Amino acid sequence: MKHKVIYSLIALVYLAFAKAYAQQPDASLLTREQAVELMLENNYGIQIARNSEIIAENNTSILNSGYLPSLQGTAGASIDENDSKTDFNGALDGNGVPRDDIEINNAQTTQYNAGLSLNYTLFDGLGRLYNFKRLKEQYQLSQLQARSTIETTTVQLMSVYLEIARLTENEKIFQENLQISKQREQRAQYQFDYGQVNKLEVLNARVDINADSINLLNARQQLRNTKRDLNLLLNRDLNQQYVVDTTVTFQNILVIDSFLEKVKQNNVSLLQAESTLQISDYDIKTTKALLLPRIGLSGSYGWNQSENPPTAFFPSTTMD
Repeated sequence: MKHKVIYSLIALVYLAFAKAYAQQPDASLLTREQAVELMLENNYGIQIARNSEIIAENNTSILNSGYLPSLQGTAGASIDENDSKTDFNGALDGNGVPRDDIEINNAQTTQYNAGLSLNYTLFDGLGRLYNFKRLKEQYQLSQLQARSTIETTTVQLMSVYLEIARLTENEKIFQENLQISKQREQRAQYQFDYGQVNKLEVLNARVDINADSINLLNARQQLRNTKRDLNLLLNRDLNQQYVVDTTVTFQNILVIDSFLEKVKQNNVSLLQAESTLQISDYDIKTTKALLLPRIGLSGSYGWNQSENPPTAFFPSTTMD
């Protein structure tokens, strides 16, 4: 009786899960090529690496090399407004007539100035040259880093993709095992009804059904989780449904050998290490250039203008 209750509960769980799984919308086929294309378009890590590459490319411009002269301009203006009153306290002029007080309102004083300064370095110990070469090498390194990010993400993508293919095949196998176990349990029940076997054979068949049902449930759960991982790599809805191509084609060993022969030329980690060493060499040369004398040219031009209002004793004046 206890075995029947356990079998009934597990059977109900399996039927409920199978019904929910069967009601999922039809999933479209996601090929390897489509997965790689979506990864290149949507993966955040690849987008960041590409933006870093664009920044490094902009830094290699002649505008950032230090070879161009520097021109600096300044300009300014000020306006002061004052009221003034001159009190003669009854003083007499040359004709003996008392002087009138002089009052000036809203007297404005304006000042303008502008200046230009030009500086150009003729020789700096080749520091600009090595710095410019360093920027170009930094751009090449950023390209290698973007390539490394794409390669690493592609490896992750293919690993998860093939894991989904493996779990898909496992699900089919567990499904077939469950069907076989059900048929075996049915035959054992018929044999028991006709007295050919004892009850133990029927119970063993039901235990196998329980084990196969659990294996199938676990396989489907693993498949759903792995599909979520792939959706995360592709930066799309985690619950989006799809199926993958389970066909696997093995590479010819001769082709693999040809890849191994070119590993020193194409391995991105080795190329990044060489580029980093080159950048360090340029940094050392740039630092040594600071010990050499610098020769440069400089020039400047300035202009000033001041407009003063009239006062009690002087008329308005303009000075350049």
